[in-house]
Amino acid sequence: MVSEGIVFNRALQLRPFLDLFEKRGGQAAPVLMAAGLDRVDLNDPAALINGNALYKAVEEMADALGDPYFAARAGAAFVEAGPVFVRESYAAAHTLAEFLPLAILELDRQINNVRYSLQISADITLIRAVRSFVPAAPIVQADAATASLWVTLLRLVVKDDFDPTRMTVIAQEGAGIPPELLPKSSFLRRKWNGVQIGFPSEWLQRPLALNWQIPTTKRGEFRDTSQGEAILIWVEQVCIQRVHEKSFDLDSLAHHLGVHPKSLQRLLAELGTSFQEIRDEVRRQKALDLLSQSQPASNGEIADALGFSSAASFSRAFKRWIGVSPSDFRKTL
Repeated sequence: MVSEGIVFNRALQLRPFLDLFEKRGGQAAPVLMAAGLDRVDLNDPAALINGNALYKAVEEMADALGDPYFAARAGAAFVEAGPVFVRESYAAAHTLAEFLPLAILELDRQINNVRYSLQISADITLIRAVRSFVPAAPIVQADAATASLWVTLLRLVVKDDFDPTRMTVIAQEGAGIPPELLPKSSFLRRKWNGVQIGFPSEWLQRPLALNWQIPTTKRGEFRDTSQGEAILIWVEQVCIQRVHEKSFDLDSLAHHLGVHPKSLQRLLAELGTSFQEIRDEVRRQKALDLLSQSQPASNGEIADALGFSSAASFSRAFKRWIGVSPSDFRKTL
């Protein structure tokens, strides 16, 4: 199944897992290729990846290392060091009660494939992370990472009084949660598309004394209409990567993004464009680059590079874009 909308993660969210994977001797290239992420710049704050690709990559890392608790350990290490995704909340809050609502709002500005919510009563506080898509990739490592992030945060804040037996974690899969992080008695398996963490509300009054040294690097955020802009950039990047494929069409793009073709078509229309317009612009820019080289490529070579069926098809398209044929354009250089 696919989502009715485009749901995504920041590529940077894969970085903590990849760093630990490589530190433990893992080879990144085959893992990223298996997840379809070998052409993504994981250090680019603006780069997006779909949730299934992220989940698959982390599962591949765990399998490669033979460590069923890999993602949980990576999540714990990330929180212990100071997670960049909640740095504003950490700077503004003094207690856990102040931090959690701010953190949930801050996270919402950076991803749209998981929606967080917070429910507080006199006795228990619940943090819910609900996926906004139906994952096609395995979720064992993903759910373990989510549980580990929040359990580790609570352990760091509550300190000596932390008691994991007073917590509950609800998820579809618990195989990736190490017993030293959470006892089996505190895990409840439910057929639910997300993770829920419950803990005593008395812990909310604990001071947020963590001594995190959170980096100030860019992390990518969405404000106002910029989610749409980010999606357009993502679509353009995919078109650039696959422009040479003759069979690349709207259905191929939709499959790459993990969305139904009609949903993608509708979204692009709402953003004032279409797949054809984006692909044409990518092809046009690439054609101009190839024709402007000191030794210009032939029409046949450019046609192959841009995914056209023939040199004649490319020539017709180029004249439609520029107003002159490729041969006439070469004469102007």
